[in-house]
Amino acid sequence: MRLFQTLLALVTGAIAALLWVERQTSSRPAPRPEPVHTPSPEPTPESERNVEQVVVPDPEQTARIEALEAELAEQRAIRAPEPSEAHPGVDAIRAARLRALELERELARERDDSSLRWFQIDPPSEEDLVNAAAEHLADVALWISPDSLDASELWPVLGAMQEFAEASGGAWFEFDGEFARWCAESGHPHALDPDQPGIDEQRPTFKVAPKVNRSGQQVVPTYVNVGEKKLYWVDDVAGETGRMHVVGVLGGMDE
Repeated sequence: MRLFQTLLALVTGAIAALLWVERQTSSRPAPRPEPVHTPSPEPTPESERNVEQVVVPDPEQTARIEALEAELAEQRAIRAPEPSEAHPGVDAIRAARLRALELERELARERDDSSLRWFQIDPPSEEDLVNAAAEHLADVALWISPDSLDASELWPVLGAMQEFAEASGGAWFEFDGEFARWCAESGHPHALDPDQPGIDEQRPTFKVAPKVNRSGQQVVPTYVNVGEKKLYWVDDVAGETGRMHVVGVLGGMDE
């Protein structure tokens, strides 16, 4: 009996000791994590900071542009007149147009406008003519395949139509009349020879854009001689499309 009591006392003491150690361990505060050192970013140089750049206009350049624009307006005022107006003379109109073109180029340089006009590029090949026309002749709609014509002869004809369209309904209104009269009277350096445009008494019919004629067909007597061919066109500069439409090619000049 005494031995049992002794063993019981030993077991009870051991349990009490284990409980005491557990309580001491759980009551200790958890160790704090070591702080992580993050290096500060290097200062950004002033030249690399995202600072909004303010462009200050050059007063001398502004003055040059204003002077060129004023002179250009004066030259553009010398135009082919209405029937009731006094004619300034073909030579005066031609000189004004040449000077206007020079002024337009000077303005393009002053404004850093790098876009090229149709006459500043070499005549394109037959394979490239359609794409070149789309890029440089915005006021001319080409509804034909140019493979039956010499591209080097066709290009200046299309360019003349572009100049006529710009003069008749572009940003500034220089001319009120038909393409053949513009070629004969405008004095423009890119106008065609007055003998190139003509009227076909046979009055052929060609397919046209619905915006030009709702039926999709139209009698087109107006043409331009291109080599031995006749290039037929419709003037819709004052119409819904605002363009010159090249709609057909026929035979030779002697037909």
